[in-house]
Amino acid sequence: MKGLKKIALVAAVAAAPFAANAEMQALNDASMGAVTGQAGVTIDLTANVSIGEIAYEDKGFLSFSGVSLSGQAGTDLDDIRLTIDVAGDGTDLGVPAFGATYLGGAGFTVDPTIETPQAITDGDLVIALRSQSGVPVDFNLSIGEIALAKSTGSVGNLNSAGDAGTVLVSNLSIDGLLGPIDVLIHEESNNLNINAYFNADGNLTMPFIGTSLDFELHNSRGASQVAGLGTSFAHAQVDVSVAEAYDTGAATIDALRVNVQDFSGDLDLLNINTGGADNIGNVYMTDLAVRADMVIYGH
Repeated sequence: MKGLKKIALVAAVAAAPFAANAEMQALNDASMGAVTGQAGVTIDLTANVSIGEIAYEDKGFLSFSGVSLSGQAGTDLDDIRLTIDVAGDGTDLGVPAFGATYLGGAGFTVDPTIETPQAITDGDLVIALRSQSGVPVDFNLSIGEIALAKSTGSVGNLNSAGDAGTVLVSNLSIDGLLGPIDVLIHEESNNLNINAYFNADGNLTMPFIGTSLDFELHNSRGASQVAGLGTSFAHAQVDVSVAEAYDTGAATIDALRVNVQDFSGDLDLLNINTGGADNIGNVYMTDLAVRADMVIYGH
């Protein structure tokens, strides 16, 4: 379980900004007593997250500056309900079953063939994200710049106004809607599975190649439409685990395995501009389906 413990630690660190900004209410002794022995925990969440800079250092730097996660139009990221349960030796979860069955109900239908079934066994952790109101959760993710900087750059100043050299992406803004999202951590098989429905639209500029464009990710065309709750959702399912005793050709190591079991939807690239006053057109991809297995390690 060493790999899973590392994943849990990373998740805890990533959740720290939410803890700093989320609206939370302390439980008194009576409330804690009521929680003890229940089927699970429910968390209703409102949050607004901003990060001045995220820097990855190798020899030089890759930086993400001006990062924010909120609701659309400057509102808080809200209407989120997290249901958390640890399975026992039966099927007495306080949440519905994982996967397609979990997504059943009026107003939402899915094609179960795009999901990889996940069996829930004794000791597994199940986390479900839904909206409190029953409509999709709206979000905005913005990144001011993604840039490269020399090894002499100063952390906290790795942007185009500071030490950055090449700006790869600027003015990235993504609005979207979150459908059902399920996270399952298997107690025995040492892996984490994420199963998510969502859509997104936004815009970005890529200064290093002099190109800007708008984009939309959805699933409203073609044979694999996923519709419900008044919108259409693309689908992604990813399995994260440890690749034990992986042979790199130079050594045998434990590495990170990321298995993209499904990424499907329709992708539109719109108003593509390569530096002129007018755009050069649009590109539409229908029934895009991606499956990939990656092993990630240092060199």
